[in-house]
Amino acid sequence: MALDKLIHKSLTEFVHLYVPGADLSVVDEVVLSYITGVLEELGSPYCSEENFDVEMFVEMMEAYVPGFAEISSVTVCEMMFDLAAQLNEARNKENVPPQGSSGDDRSPTEELVSEREEKETAEQAKEAGAQTAGAEGATAKEDSAQVQDGVQLLVEMFPSCRASEAHHVLSMAKGNMEYAVQLLMEGAMNLSETSATKEVPLKTSLPAPDKKLKASILEKYMMVDNEEDLKVHKPLAPKEAPKKLVRYIDNQVVSTKGERFTQAKKSESEEMKKTYINLKPARKYKFH
Repeated sequence: MALDKLIHKSLTEFVHLYVPGADLSVVDEVVLSYITGVLEELGSPYCSEENFDVEMFVEMMEAYVPGFAEISSVTVCEMMFDLAAQLNEARNKENVPPQGSSGDDRSPTEELVSEREEKETAEQAKEAGAQTAGAEGATAKEDSAQVQDGVQLLVEMFPSCRASEAHHVLSMAKGNMEYAVQLLMEGAMNLSETSATKEVPLKTSLPAPDKKLKASILEKYMMVDNEEDLKVHKPLAPKEAPKKLVRYIDNQVVSTKGERFTQAKKSESEEMKKTYINLKPARKYKFH
């Protein structure tokens, strides 16, 4: 019962952190038994992140807790592994007997035998550690080279991803390139989770601009044409064409003074002129 309470408490805190308005009253014994089974599989030493189907777990929880699918798969995976570790610690504490309960019934010979066995096991562990230290040192270089190659490959595949983010995703995937690529494709990598691994640039305070230095540089190198500013540019008026003084009507010169209107004279025939009568009296000549 204590483990169920621990699971329910941890699940409630996790859901309320990412889905504030979630209703956990529907989480009954069936859901708790399902989560307990998943945690027992994750707590086993033979289980890894590759064997944990995060999408199936998210779909199952989404059916009971609406909005659970909005949480990133990386966050859900980390929460489940942390909760599995807490359950293992709680079970180990429950199985450990209280101090002084088993030591009082043993005889002195049994205590000596147990001490010798402990010393022998400690010596064997030291020898095994010394033997594996050399092998670990040799494989560490190979692992680091493989990690660097994987990080470089992820950066080439995803140019927007930084090297630190690619290294973090690869460590989350435990060296599995397919799982790391899947995490980056789903966009499950949250920048806030990797903010601790990012290199924080140092804030450098820039010196205040020197106005005197700026003025001296401008005075020395900047070309200012003051004479050009004093000039007043007056554009020339467009030249007007001379007025046409000669006027033509029917290809004949009518006026040479540029008059626009003239009195048109009708041309009369000679026969018509003969019919005219001159009413002017003749001159009187006086002879001396």
